[in-house]
Amino acid sequence: MGEFRHLHESVRPIAELGAEERIAHLRHDRWIDHPLASQALQRLELLLTTPRRTRMPCLLIYGDSGMGKTMIVEKFKRAHRPFFEPQRGIEHIDVLAVQMPPVPSQSRFYGQILQALGAPYRPSDRLFAVETVAMGILNEIRPRMIVVDEVHPLLAGTARDQRAALNQLKFLANALQCSVVALGTQDARTAMQTDPQISSRFRPLELPRWREGESLQRFLAAFERLLPLRQPSRLGDRALARAVLDRSGGITGNVAEILVQSAEAAIRRGREHIDLELLEEAAQLAIA
Repeated sequence: MGEFRHLHESVRPIAELGAEERIAHLRHDRWIDHPLASQALQRLELLLTTPRRTRMPCLLIYGDSGMGKTMIVEKFKRAHRPFFEPQRGIEHIDVLAVQMPPVPSQSRFYGQILQALGAPYRPSDRLFAVETVAMGILNEIRPRMIVVDEVHPLLAGTARDQRAALNQLKFLANALQCSVVALGTQDARTAMQTDPQISSRFRPLELPRWREGESLQRFLAAFERLLPLRQPSRLGDRALARAVLDRSGGITGNVAEILVQSAEAAIRRGREHIDLELLEEAAQLAIA
């Protein structure tokens, strides 16, 4: 079989396995480091270690859907898992992640917080009751960061609803003296720019689409090292990198889907490497 030196050492044993086992491995999530992701993680770490103060710094990470915003936060959460304090009988959650409701609503948002905390919640409960319970628990566990995913639905409500939702984010940061990190699309930035206080508090960090260049080639070369194919594909070469870019639109999620489907086809057909033909077929499936 060979030593598969073109693969990461953690993937080499998997390349020895049969086709179905390797295909099953392809369907697992994988983390591929790249400069923008590293920058986002560094910004999150800086926020987490900021001492509590009256005006806590906050962050907006924005970009097209599929650019890896949620995956960055998931990696950050794994590095800062909850821990239990036996003396007080309290579970500490440094990083609490919730999702903005599809339609801006203060009671629904507090409900999302309660669900993330594993606390009982009834959608029929009044705002005052839900807010009181949620803030009571939050004041006990004292999170250092609250991550709010999918904030772009702020634009789905009326101007009044938008202001209320934005003020809710600011209130959480002030009341708990914790950083709030919002994830969303360009629409999220547009919504936040409607309020000067919010836009000055939430510093923007964009995750733009990939462009042709060395960064993309390095990213693809790193991705290839995690695909259990027995022959090198040389995805970092300029011609293949350009083909991946053209077929993915520069969206990270599309890149991953195309490469995984190409790798699966390479295994099933016994080719053991990705070529232009397989990329084209995979791109058509991904678009469909």
